[in-house]
Amino acid sequence: ERAWLTERVAGHELRVSAGSFFQSGAQAAELLVAAVQAAAPELATAQHAVDAYGGVGLFAVAAMDAVGHVTLIESSKSACLDAEHNLKERTSTVVRADVSGWTAPTGDGPTPKVDVIVADPARAGLGKPGVAALTAAGAAVLVLVSCDPVSLARDVSLLAEAGYAPERIEVLDLFPNTHHVETVTRFVPRPV
Repeated sequence: ERAWLTERVAGHELRVSAGSFFQSGAQAAELLVAAVQAAAPELATAQHAVDAYGGVGLFAVAAMDAVGHVTLIESSKSACLDAEHNLKERTSTVVRADVSGWTAPTGDGPTPKVDVIVADPARAGLGKPGVAALTAAGAAVLVLVSCDPVSLARDVSLLAEAGYAPERIEVLDLFPNTHHVETVTRFVPRPV
């Protein structure tokens, strides 16, 4: 039998199993959701959004509630089971895989082309494989949630090489009196 608790974030209940990652608490999660929504106001009208490294579905549920179709990509079995539970009322797809192996829909089939991507990778960041997979989707907006300034700097360079420029960044101090910060950065394709 699985053990879980329920976190309430931005008016949504999220099941979080013992083996699944969640933010340091509901208040921190709410701040991140608000920052993601501010970075991507397009989520209010998007037909298809991706929650990459989506965990239990924090952004898919709480930040993407107006999106027509949500795709959540996560490699953890426990987190995917929670995400499926948390997204059961939504038109969604949960993909249990590493982001680097994901291929974006072209929009030719039943799933529309991706409008917005929100990526919240582990401390190591996106890296080349993650950047390649996500930028191949051609989304008009990519929001990167990062918990490490060093991996953020590297990912900014990799995203720039892939044609995405940072437009705004918000720094959140979710761990007061420590050196840890979270950043939420909005990227858009550079004009050609």
